[in-house]
Parts: sequence; structure tokens; C-alpha cells
Amino acid sequence: MRTKLVPSGNAILLMLLMLFLLLLIPIVAAEESIYHCGDRIKELATNGSLPEEDIYWGAVDGLPSKAEYPVLLLTFAACEKHCGSGSTLHPWETTADTVTTWVLPLVGLVLQAPFESNNFRGTMLLVFRWLGSPIVSMMYIFWNIRVTRKCAIMADMSVGMGDHPRPPSGFSGLRDSLYLLSVVNQYQLNIWPGLREQDMEYILRVGLFDTGPEFQEMRGRVATNIRRERRRGTVQALVSLGWFLVALGISINKAFGDLGEDSSASNLALGLLVCWLPVLVAAAIVDRNPMDAGDVSAKLNECLRSIVMAIPRELYIPQGVTGNEILGGFAGQGRVHWHCGAASSILCTLEGLPDMGRGWLDIYENDHELTIAPSQRWQMIASSQGWQMTASFTLVCSCIIGAFILSYFTPTVGLGCRSAGYMIFGLNSFVCLFIEIGAWVFLPMGRRREAARWFLRLCEFTNFCWLMYIITAQTRGTYNNCRCKSSVWGGGGYVDFE
Repeated sequence: MRTKLVPSGNAILLMLLMLFLLLLIPIVAAEESIYHCGDRIKELATNGSLPEEDIYWGAVDGLPSKAEYPVLLLTFAACEKHCGSGSTLHPWETTADTVTTWVLPLVGLVLQAPFESNNFRGTMLLVFRWLGSPIVSMMYIFWNIRVTRKCAIMADMSVGMGDHPRPPSGFSGLRDSLYLLSVVNQYQLNIWPGLREQDMEYILRVGLFDTGPEFQEMRGRVATNIRRERRRGTVQALVSLGWFLVALGISINKAFGDLGEDSSASNLALGLLVCWLPVLVAAAIVDRNPMDAGDVSAKLNECLRSIVMAIPRELYIPQGVTGNEILGGFAGQGRVHWHCGAASSILCTLEGLPDMGRGWLDIYENDHELTIAPSQRWQMIASSQGWQMTASFTLVCSCIIGAFILSYFTPTVGLGCRSAGYMIFGLNSFVCLFIEIGAWVFLPMGRRREAARWFLRLCEFTNFCWLMYIITAQTRGTYNNCRCKSSVWGGGGYVDFE
């Protein structure tokens, strides 16, 4: 069964189902609105009937110790005594403002991502991975984009400056080969027993860079078909994504305009928390492969297998292996744990050849020099990939830290429900990154790696649910209670009813 990388009906049903279930999360509602309770407490203070022990007399961050007009502050225990421990749900106007400002634009962004139709299980796992482990997901996407960029640079450097011969030519054949290499990079490799990863690299180099005229024509047809489908699947999604980004920008401007109100400041912090999402979705669309991943895999497998089996060279491949599929399932956009692709190693091998400067195609016109060159050491992670890892970590963490700082310093100053929730989401995302890299480096392929995969899926699902809870709590008003308003977990301990 083939799958297509398009915004699918399964993805829409999944997101709508998640939103519906989250809106049904039970909340202990307060018998009296906390705002009405505050007015009643102010009247008690004015009448002098408010007990002295209920008033908070400690230091308050951001307020002078001797203010001309002192603010009425209540202790956390006194707040629960007078107002109860339940939450005051937002009125419809406030809930609708949060939904239209952040929730709907973000849902729209997620639905533009390249999900796989007819693959509900894969869609759910991908949503959990992208939203539950954004650092890791963005890291893999940036790695794929880096490989595509490197392939384009090598194709451009193969001829003189501004010299791009039209097909049929050696340059057009090389450009097709490097483009197909960037596509192959997003698929898993079927490594058979007795075959090393270096042998698979050799097979791919023979299949992609042999300069036989019939082979170049075959690769050219496959590359042309993939380019056509890629253009049809990308441009429309990018245009649609642009409209969502415009709506999101207008919403951000509105939130900044009403920054003086606590509800607007909290909504802005919620927006900062997920500011990495437009970058992730846009990068995934740029990195996406053709709409029909199964069809592309079939074409590439047929092309590579035909070329490899037609070349009369001794070798390398165990008996009967060439009849099998070389490429496995689609693994692009961070779908598969620990998938780095084969392109980095092949590109490192090509870059390691002597005189690989401007116009190198004239030096290596003979395909034997490209296909039989000794392989570089197979690397799980190249040193240059650290920049993409750093970029994804910095981008996601800066968004989460911005949301944390804004919530922490919004009265009541201190570690409260919102700031603690943002901190927990950030820590969980970092734990997913730590486990992913640690298992990649220290655990060999086998049962232990598979156990780590399922544990990571559990962590990603847990963090996804936590993010959904944060959005739902902010939207419905779950944080409107004494405990959350008093920031009792650090730096607070009082409730400001002013």
C-alpha cells in the first residue's frame, strides 16, 4: 500500500480528536469566581473584618517595601480559606480570544505538515514525535536539508563558474545523480546479513554515479519524475503555510498591544512556547520528498537494482542479494529514530578525492574513479552536523525560555503553574534529546536499541500530552485558582487581588 506525503484526512481527524478529548478534561470548578471572591475580600479589609493573619506581610518582588498606597496581598492559605481550591473558568470571550489568537493558527500549521495518508498509526507517531520531541525532530530535518544543500553545491562546483551545460551532458547526469542521492538519503537501507555498511555505500555509488549512457538516461527519467511530483507537492503547501504565518503575525501583534493585561501576557507566553512550530513545519515542507513515497521508493529500487545487476564487475554483493530491495521505508523529516542516511558518508568519500575543487568533473569523467574510490570512515554523526544540532537546540530552548521568563515575572512573580509547566516541557524535550543521542552512541543495533525506541516513543507521547494540557489549561482557565496565582513553588506565596 502506497502512502502520499500530503496533509491527510487522518491528520485532520487526529488533531480534531485530540482537541475534543482535551476539552473534556475534568476541572474542579470553583463555587465562587476568584475575581468575585477578591472583591469580597477587599470589602472585608475595608470594614476591618479581615483577620490579620490572612494578610501577607512579606517581601514582594517588584514592589517597594514602603509604598504610598499598599497593595492588599493575601496568603495562599487565606486565599483557599476564603475562595476555595477550585478553578475559575474563563468567560467565553477570553476563551475565544485564546482559541483564535493561538490555537487555531497552530492547528492549521500542524495540518500543513507532510503526513502520510492511509497510515493512521504513522501519523499519530509522527505528531507525537514532532510535538513531543521538537529538538530532535528539528535536528533530523536540518540534517536532511544540509545534505540537500551539499549535493547542490557539489553539482555547481563540478563545472566552471556560471557554466551549466544543457542535457545531455556530463553535468546534467551528475546533477541528476546528486539529486537522487539527496532523495535516497531519506530512505532506510536494507542491509542484509553479511553485508557491511561500507558495501551498501559502494552499491549506491555504483548505482548513482556509473556514467554509462543508458544508465544516465534511466536516472534522468527517474529524477525528472521525482522533481515534477516534488514541485506539485510543495508549492501549494508553502503558499497555504504563508497565510497561516500572516494570521499568526497579526495575532502576535494583538497580544503585544494588550500586554498590560495578565490574560494577554499569559497568551503571549503560550505563543512564545510554541514559536518553534512554524519553523519546524516550514523546514519539514522544504525537506519533504514527493507526495507518493512508496512510488518513489519503487522507482529508485528498480533503477538502482537494474544498474548494479547490469554492470559486469566482480564483487562485493553476496549471492542472491541483488534481487532484493535496496531501499526500505521512508524515514524523512525525523520519522525514524537514529536515521542519518547514507548521503553524508558518500559525500565525504567524494570530497576526499584529490583536486575536488571548481571544475572537478573534468578530472573525474571516468566513473571508475568515483565508484571504486576507498570509502571514508563510516560516521554516525559528522562533525559538521553539530551546527544543525546546536541550531535546533538553541531555537527550541530560546522559545521555551522566553515563555518561562515572561510567565515567571508576570505577577505573582515566582515559579507558578504556567512557568513550571513550560519548564517541565523544556526539560522533557531535553531528556528526549539526551536519550536519543545516548542510545545512538552507546547502544548497538538489537534488542536494547529497540527497547530504547519504545521508551523514546513513550517519552514523546508523554511530552505531547503535557503540551496539550498546557494549551488546554490556558484556554479554559485551569490556572485561575489560588495555588497557581500565588506561585507557591518558588518566589511567591501570596495572592494579589488588585
